This record gives sequence, structure tokens and C-alpha cells, in this order.
Amino acid sequence: MPPRSSPRARAFARAILVSLLAAGCGAPAQPAKTPVPTIEGPVRPVDVQDADFSSSLAKVLQDGSRTPERLGLVAGVVRRQLAHAERRFALGEPERGTSSVMGALYLVRVGEGQGAMVDAAGARALDGAIKHLSALGDEGRVHALMRMRAAALGESAPGRAELDEHIKNLERWIGDTHAGSPGVRLGAEARYLAARAMVDPSGETLDAAAKAIEAWVGRGIEINRIFRQTGKRPERAEGMEAARSIETGAAMLASIFARHGDAQGALSRIESTEVRLITEPMLRRSLIVASEEGDAQAWEMLAAAFASEGAPTTEEDDREERLDPRLVEAGVWGSVLEAYRKDPKNLRLSALLAEQLVQLGMSEGAPAVLAGALGAQPNPRFVAAATRIVLEGMAVDADAGDIDAVRRTFRAAGPLLAAADRPEITNAGLEPTPARLRWLMASVEVRTGNLEAARPLYVAAAKGEPSVSAWLAVARADRQAKDATAALDNLRRAYGAPDARVALGDLAEAHLLAFEIQRDLKAHDAAKAELSEALSAALASRTQRGDAGRRARAETLLGRVLEAYGDAKAARRAHDRALAVAATDRPALGATVLQVASRALVRRDLEAARAAVRQGLEADVDQEERIYGGLWLYLLERELRAAPDDTTLRALSTNGDRDAWVVKLAQWALGRMTDDGLRASAQNEAQRVEAEFYTAMSRRASGDPAAKDRLRKVAESPVLDLVEVQLARDLLAPIFRAELPQGAALP
Repeated sequence: MPPRSSPRARAFARAILVSLLAAGCGAPAQPAKTPVPTIEGPVRPVDVQDADFSSSLAKVLQDGSRTPERLGLVAGVVRRQLAHAERRFALGEPERGTSSVMGALYLVRVGEGQGAMVDAAGARALDGAIKHLSALGDEGRVHALMRMRAAALGESAPGRAELDEHIKNLERWIGDTHAGSPGVRLGAEARYLAARAMVDPSGETLDAAAKAIEAWVGRGIEINRIFRQTGKRPERAEGMEAARSIETGAAMLASIFARHGDAQGALSRIESTEVRLITEPMLRRSLIVASEEGDAQAWEMLAAAFASEGAPTTEEDDREERLDPRLVEAGVWGSVLEAYRKDPKNLRLSALLAEQLVQLGMSEGAPAVLAGALGAQPNPRFVAAATRIVLEGMAVDADAGDIDAVRRTFRAAGPLLAAADRPEITNAGLEPTPARLRWLMASVEVRTGNLEAARPLYVAAAKGEPSVSAWLAVARADRQAKDATAALDNLRRAYGAPDARVALGDLAEAHLLAFEIQRDLKAHDAAKAELSEALSAALASRTQRGDAGRRARAETLLGRVLEAYGDAKAARRAHDRALAVAATDRPALGATVLQVASRALVRRDLEAARAAVRQGLEADVDQEERIYGGLWLYLLERELRAAPDDTTLRALSTNGDRDAWVVKLAQWALGRMTDDGLRASAQNEAQRVEAEFYTAMSRRASGDPAAKDRLRKVAESPVLDLVEVQLARDLLAPIFRAELPQGAALP
């Protein structure tokens, strides 16, 4: 339910009444129906492939013409984008999938819709968006997508009758719920049709939405007039709708036209109805300038007007009613796109459009849009801003598990990386550097098990931005590729990195890796020397200031070093200190619980594992952290043949998405899924390696002699950043004996 009218709304309503009285309440001219542009000639969809998507999308964005050739490209790009959306739904990312569907549909303007845009993959994407938006109660967009889905099916297609029934049920529900007093009914209808107009590119829907908004605003003005003339207050719901219509109605009307790049249409509807009386001066002025001058600056001004409707711009701007974020998004999108088309080499406009593309699931288009504004002498600040936008797009898709999308965006970023690598750009010292892009891409390739592609990216990142952690990543890749000589060479580069004096935690990890390599090579003295250096770095890192996460990491690193010396009691004390340090910081505590529980599994320390998992449960750490901790505790109980207590069952309890990988792991541990079932449910290389680890550990606990070979396979996996890979290595590691250095001052 919307909040009561704000003081600003009431003041604005009083000003409106004065205008009405001065104008004699004359009836405005009837608005003209929105013209739908015609298309000359047949449209043949272009078969846009992933390799062409970025460049094809850039062409569609830059060219707003309505030629059959261009509209054929639009159809192909939309179809490919819907396929990307369908992939995100399949990955269990309905929010990103829905944003991607919206991105595809925002490329289509009034009169440009074609049934050929929706193929089988597109139909599945629409189904996913319908399901997600239905759960949010977004009746307008759901209805539009259902009608689109039905149109793509054809009259006699399988499933069409069932879909038609769903549409009828929704329409009946809309008819039943859009009831109540006149203002409430009109408000519900206006919001529903405005939401439909955002995704339905038909002139009829746009006209219907405009009329509904005009009627709603008219009712709000009428209520205001009656109150001013009689002093009689309307019923609460009617008064709230009146306030909302007066405060947001004009911007709502403008946004559904701006979404289609039609400032003239918006201005015409506003000026020819009572909506003109409640239109903010800034919005009206922006529409006039965009309609008359139509240059990039005018459209950017209109985009700013919509953005200001969505969030307060000053502390004094205390409006309680604000434009629906979906309408803000639509208005900003259409305005920024028009501005970009007027001046595609404008740095600011290119960045604004690229950010919109990332939000709408089309990150692949951002590099091409940004590269088009580079020019012969790139601006260092623009290059840094462009790198940040591309990095954000890659990170968003990586988080969603859409590895192919990350690769497409990285490939498209070639010209940007070339510009960022120029000496005059690197010497400017701006962040983020191109090394960050290469690092992220390498990390993504590692998650897929593609070590061959990841290593050169890690090397390029380390050379571009040398640090202990950068060269450590290269060394880890070398070690996993069984190239011990290269790994040790790159670790020496890590020791000499510019940040080696301050990145003491990373330095300790580098010496620990060198210790493991020398140990495995049976070079006892060299291994002992590296372990001593790791101890010194870990102890020094404890003296550094930092937040709870950094201080807890220093303790867990010291614990790992002490484990390597064979001092289990000292390692336990270090881990206890880590948990105590992290106790006041929930995110840090979750990561620390995982570290402590995993090391307890290696040491076979049941008491330590249970204490860590219990502390995580008491602090209500995230489900993923809780379940992984519970898995390691479960494995340890089985290995030691210990009677389980309720800690394991509590840690393995699940809620939320049943298809989430961590939930499947919990179900397996609880005996509700077989080993084969767990392996079959793994959807990517990282999950397959995890499944192999847990099933191998289960077999080991049962005494299966083949379990050792299965664990070795995990230890040698190219998905080297998984905790399970390090655990497998540690569980299979040869025994090493060394005394703590004399004089070592342990806490």
C-alpha cells in the first residue's frame, strides 16, 4: 500500500488548483493516437551467432533506422539475447535471466515486434521470466510476456490451449482485483498497463497505457479540486491514489514514451491533457528540448529528469511517492540510447549506455560501445572508467555462472585492453588496470578447468600489475601443470614483488606453496627453509593492523604453518584465536569457520571441527558456509567412526532453492542422494570435481582402497582454486618432520 501524501505533494496540489481555477477548468484537446511507423519491405531475421553478438548489438544500438536490413539484424540480436537469458534461467539465476529478457525486449520499439524474434530458446526464456515475475506480482509484464509467448506458438501448437487458459485466468484476476473506489481502480489499471507498455512494442498497448494514466491523473486532480472547494477529505485509499497520481503520473506517462525514444509523443499527450498541470518543470522542459532540438544533450537532460524521479537529489527533496523503479529504468534506457545515437563518440554517453547494458544482461555490448568513443588519443580517465564497467559486467556474469558470457565480453574488450596497455595510459596510474580484467578472466577459466587458457592470462596480469598474489597465482597454475621448476621460479618473483614488504599474508602463502613443492620433490632442506620463511611471514602478518577478516586470516595462516611443523596443539590455538577475532564480523566469521573446519578435517580433530561449525550456527552464517562446514564435519565423523551429534544435522539443513549445488551436497550427505546421483547433478567442472572429492572421501571412510586414486585425481584437477583440491593434496601429502626454529616466539 502506498504511503500517505507528502507535504510536497499537498503543496503541489494546491498550486494545481490555482492553475485550474485560473484556466476556468477548460477541457483540454483530445490527444492523438500514437502513430506506428511503417516498415518498407519484408524483414528477414539475421542468424546472429555468439561470435557476432557484441558487434551486431553495437550496430543495433547505434543505428535507429527502420530499414528491413536493420530490423532483420534487430530480430537476430533479440533472438540471440533471449538464448542468453534462457541459459541464465537454466543456471538457476532467475533474476539475471529476467533482466536479460528485459534487455532483449528493450531493443524493440513500437511497431518493430516480430514473431520470428522468439524461437524455442526464446520461448523458454519467456517462460522463465513469466514464472519469476509472477512470483513478484508483476501482472502487467507477465500479461505482456504471456501474449508474446502465445503469438510465437501459433494457434495449433502444442501447449497453446493451456497457455490461452492461463491468459484468460490472469485477465479474469486482473478484472476482479482492479476494483474499489474510482481512484483505486484507475491507479491499478494505469500501473498495470504502464508495465505492459514497457515490454509490449505495440501501438495499441502504448495508447491504452497513456489513456489509463491520463484518466488516473484526471481523477487525482478532481479529488484535489473537490477537497479545496468543499473541505471534505476523501477516503484514505482514494486520497493516497490522488497523491500518487499527482506526484508520479506525468513522469509515468513520459517514461512509457521515452522507452521507445518518442519525446514528441510524450509531450503531445501531456500537453493535450490535464497531465500538463502536474508536470514538473524540469521534466516538461526536458521533453520540449528533446522534441524540438533532439540532440544528444537534450536526450541526456531527459535521462537525468527520469533519474531524478527515482531517487532524491538533495536532502530537502523529501518526496514519499517516487516513480516505479521499472519505469525509471525504461525512461532512462530510452533516453540514454537516443542520446548515444546522436553522439556515439561522446565519452559520458557511451559510459552511461554501457552501464545500462550491464544491468540489462547485455554486458557483451559494453566493450564495443565504449571502444567506439576511444578516439586516436584515448583519455586515461575514460579508459579507467570503461575498464571498470567491463570488469563489473564480467563479474556479474561470472557470479551467475555464465562463463560463455564472460568470455564474450572479454573477447569484445580487446580494443579497450589495447588502449589501456598504452604507456601514457598505464603511467597515469588509474584504477582498475587491465591486469584486473585479465586476472578475472584467468580465474573464470580456472573454474572451468581450462588451465591452458588461464596461465597466459595470469602471467599477463602479473607482468602488468606485479604483486605477491599475482605471481603466486602463476606459480599455482605451474604447479598444477606439474611444472615444479616454473612454479619455483615464479614464486621467487613473488618474493621480490613490489608489495612483498606489506602483503605478508600473501607472502606466507607463497612460502607455504614453495614448501609443499620442495617437500613433494623430497628436497628436505629446501622445504625446511621455505617453511621457516612461511613461519616468519605468518608471525609478522599478525602484527599488522587490519579488519577482523585480515586478522583472522593471519591466524589461520599461522595455523597452517604450524600444522606443517606437526604442532597440532599450537595450530588449534591459532585457529581458536582466528574464530575469536572474527566473532564480531559475520562475513569474516563465515570464511574463518570454513578455514578452521577444513584444517580440522586434515588434522582429524573432531572437537575443533565441531566447535567451529557450532560457532557458525550460533552466528547464523550463510547457508553455503554452514553446509560446507557441515560436510567436512560429516566426513570427519565417518572417518573417525564417531557418533554424530546434532551439529552435523543442523549444519546440513537446507532452505531456498532446491536446485542449488550446495543443497544437493547436503542432500547427498543426509543419504537422500546416491554417489551416482550427485555426480549426475553436477553442471560444471568445478561441481564435478567437488562431487568426486566427497564421494571419494565417503569411500575412504568405508575402507575402499580405490578411494586414494580418486582423491589423487581431485588433487591434480586443473580447477585449482577449489578448497577440495587443496584438501585432497593435504590428505595425500607425504609425512614431513621438522623442528620449529629455535627462538621462534609463538603466541
